Amino acid sequence: MSTSAVAGPLVTFGQSTYPAIEYNGEAAPSMFYNGSGILDPRQPYTYTPGQDMGQPICGFLGVNDVVTLNCSIAANSATAIAASATVAAATAMTLVSSSSASTGVATGVSIARADTGVTVTGLLAVDAYTSVSGYISNGTSGTAGNLLIITAQTAPLLAIGMAVSGTGIAAGTVITGYGPNVGTGSANAAGTGFAGVYTVSGAPVAAGTSGSPITITAAAGSSTISGVIASRQPFGQVGSVQLWNPQALCARALIITPSTTTTAAVTFAVSGYDVYGYPMTENIIVPTSSSSAVTGLKAFKYIASITPSASGGAVSYSVGTSLTLGLPLRTDNFGDTIIYYAAASLTAPTLVTGTTGYTAAVTSTATGTGVGAGVQTTGDVRGTYVLQTAPTTGSARLIVRQSPLLYNVPTATGLFGVTQA
Repeated sequence: MSTSAVAGPLVTFGQSTYPAIEYNGEAAPSMFYNGSGILDPRQPYTYTPGQDMGQPICGFLGVNDVVTLNCSIAANSATAIAASATVAAATAMTLVSSSSASTGVATGVSIARADTGVTVTGLLAVDAYTSVSGYISNGTSGTAGNLLIITAQTAPLLAIGMAVSGTGIAAGTVITGYGPNVGTGSANAAGTGFAGVYTVSGAPVAAGTSGSPITITAAAGSSTISGVIASRQPFGQVGSVQLWNPQALCARALIITPSTTTTAAVTFAVSGYDVYGYPMTENIIVPTSSSSAVTGLKAFKYIASITPSASGGAVSYSVGTSLTLGLPLRTDNFGDTIIYYAAASLTAPTLVTGTTGYTAAVTSTATGTGVGAGVQTTGDVRGTYVLQTAPTTGSARLIVRQSPLLYNVPTATGLFGVTQA
């Protein structure tokens, strides 16, 4: 079977406006197998008539109160991206070289740029790395199979598409699904990010045992697996329809911290990509005579480089992750976004009722002024929310539901904001 596509819109109707003479005895709400959703209208993510089987058709599950984020947030860290060091004019800072489950930052990630399709390697990815304890078997400990059984999860959540590694696990192994149940207890039930059972790709292996579990790390992307592709969940044997996975769409604004009072203003030009692989830049300016950290306005998923405009003298600077998180769909006011958050409870996030920390999408033309200009760039094109309580790694949970407004539904700009810059 191939994908069935029509230009639409589709309208279903009864045969009469008067119920008493309605002759369709089964008139009822329409039902859709596997649900329905909002098609992503952007190239290269939308449907193109006549496209080959297996070409991505991307979107979000649901059309109203769409769950766009369902994440376990790693603790913010002032040095998650770059350790404190002196800087030189026009010389890129040295970024961290090792992935960290405590900060959630993954290193060596590749993506295909959404605007050109060109593969970019060696990126950092935020909220994209975790470490768990478990083993791989066929459901019986010590017997080769394709079931990843997680016995303990104390870091950010696992998600479909993550590349897993550990002793005895082949390179390129990825999580392909949740479940099945293989027995009693939480470790034997279908995993949904927590302890439990997942299916993985590759040849059957026996890695670790129930009595001697191994440390398993998981990253949303690798040097050979695109982080953007790992952020989508495919459906069916061919996997043409791919829904953006709310467990993998967390992005953050960066924070730059001086070690002591600054003696000169320094503009840090951040270059990277958003959750969808579109390039973006931001100037974060640390002013003179300041000893305070400065938080950026744009939410990055992938970091390529951070370059200062001037020497900071004897002052050292670090770059980290902030409490400012990006929203995956454009938000124009607090009323179109519902936020649940708990800093230290994975299973009981509570409704956020105050607008403090919420910032709507920037709808003017986005800017990304170059190094040395000393001009602050515009804010996030989809909007942000600042967590009001710092998260605890492995224990925080954020769930965001968004309802696109009527006037935003018809266009890519309405759904995903103005073009990144």
